Amino acid sequence: IYAVGYYDILHYDGSVWGTMRTGTSSPLMGVWGTSSSDVYAVGYNGTILHYDGSVWGAMTSGTSSHLWGVWGTSSSDVYAVGSGGLILHYDGTSWSEMTSGTSSLSGVWGTSSSDIFAVGYEAMILRYDGTSWSEMASGTSSDLSGVWGTSSSDIFAVGYDGTIVHYDGTGWSEMTG
Repeated sequence: IYAVGYYDILHYDGSVWGTMRTGTSSPLMGVWGTSSSDVYAVGYNGTILHYDGSVWGAMTSGTSSHLWGVWGTSSSDVYAVGSGGLILHYDGTSWSEMTSGTSSLSGVWGTSSSDIFAVGYEAMILRYDGTSWSEMASGTSSDLSGVWGTSSSDIFAVGYDGTIVHYDGTGWSEMTG
């Protein structure tokens, strides 16, 4: 298990938590991986780190915007979201920017490369269908900060002031927190 703190990456080996050296002085905000030897961490100033099972190495993101979240389907299909509505996609070779049309995104999660959800400020929820990102009605007016689910019809987004919204495959509705 990997977790990021402001300047730390922690690893749990099944028995104890330990701090890992990253070589960066940028605050880290999100982490995701496919295995213990393929992990990505994102953070301030466009920081993207990749762990290959031995060391954390810096990747060229092409941006200086803060990155808040990261998720993918494989080591050649990774998405990072951040300030200014930034969405980056990694194809296994390089990171490239995707158009979002929004102000800021803080979380990303999906079920496949053609079913991805990103959440952010001003109750923003975007859905990617494999071709383009489109806005969804979120069912709330609160800023959203994280998203996770079990399937394309069971997704939760959370945000400020205890906001929780649920997607049932048809639409988003606010839940009591």
